Amino acid sequence: MIARHPVLVKHRRTLLVVVGVLAAFALRYPNLPNVTGDYYWYSSHIYAFIVENGYFAALRHDFSDYNVPHLYLLTVMAALLPGLHSLVAIKALSMLFELALAYFVYKCVEHKHPDSKSVVPILAGLATLLAPTVVLNGSAWAQADAIYTTFLVACLHFLLAGRQAMALIAFGLAFSFKLQAVFLAPLFLCLIARGQLRWQHLAWVPLVYLATLAPAGLIGRPWGDLLSIYVRQADAHPSLSMKFPNLYVWIPDIYYDWWPLGVAFAACVVLLLVAVVFHKSAAQITAELTVFLATYSVLVVPYLLPKMHDRYYFPADVIAIVLAFYLPRYWYVPVVIGTVSFLTYLHYLGYPYRYLGYDLLIPLIPFELLALVLAVLIVVLSRQLYVRLNPRTASQPPVDVP
Repeated sequence: MIARHPVLVKHRRTLLVVVGVLAAFALRYPNLPNVTGDYYWYSSHIYAFIVENGYFAALRHDFSDYNVPHLYLLTVMAALLPGLHSLVAIKALSMLFELALAYFVYKCVEHKHPDSKSVVPILAGLATLLAPTVVLNGSAWAQADAIYTTFLVACLHFLLAGRQAMALIAFGLAFSFKLQAVFLAPLFLCLIARGQLRWQHLAWVPLVYLATLAPAGLIGRPWGDLLSIYVRQADAHPSLSMKFPNLYVWIPDIYYDWWPLGVAFAACVVLLLVAVVFHKSAAQITAELTVFLATYSVLVVPYLLPKMHDRYYFPADVIAIVLAFYLPRYWYVPVVIGTVSFLTYLHYLGYPYRYLGYDLLIPLIPFELLALVLAVLIVVLSRQLYVRLNPRTASQPPVDVP
């Protein structure tokens, strides 16, 4: 009877959002004091350098391998909240973007469920906020993968809305924050191959990228430094797999110097995907297939690339949630990817991971086994993609050709 109260029925969407956001904060709050090596050795020093060198004036120096848009946000946090401890400030920034991330997941699913009374898009947004890796990434690890992933999901939303220029602007912003935004690039190539995305819109990506570098360049940081940030990032860690369950957990680091071949192999697979989409798709790429291809891209590309870090399935964790709410038959995709990512996080956060005064006694699964699980998932989704690109094979018997 209480659930059918007219006030609750009228405001159930608002109440669901409020309860969900409060639950999300409650899950994060115990993690706020947690200090990781990444924060202790890197993030805290970056934040301190900004404060000690005049906030925005610090941006003329080369003191971090973060790209400068991320440093802008840290500088704003430090300038607006000078008394806030750097640990809290860094984590607060990530959590703000986690809210934005949930909003754009909501907007993506709203294209499938446009009814203003539907709670499905809200449930998708809350599922994102409550996903284990989304909770841990910012609040426990003090990382900021939610920032560039927010713009990737915004890009997907604008594609579904038919706003191609805005989609590429959003992708340009994602790329400006993190090179790993390229995980979504195969989707654009497939749309261009089918004639559903104007290739001229790709010009927005370098334009946005250069525009985000401009403030630091104008105050004195050399443009050579700014334009080489991603090159230096690529050379920072001489390992084929940085605790990341992908193809390279089976290849020892004595072959590290061959990593460009791994990049070339990934590029060839992407081109093969584009060719298959171009030749096999019997019709235009639908909204459902767009979401499927987005999920497939952010899952397969990091699986095939060398030098990946343990957090690089974060976009797949989130976009897979969009897929599950768009096409419920794929409910298992975010479950599998999210579980593998969560178990990967535990390798870094420590075993056992202490939460609310209790130790999470979850065994540390070998990366080789986690990579094998993802390989099976990729095979399953590859088969599903082939069927979706050939609708007649799924719904009609083959037709004899005279």
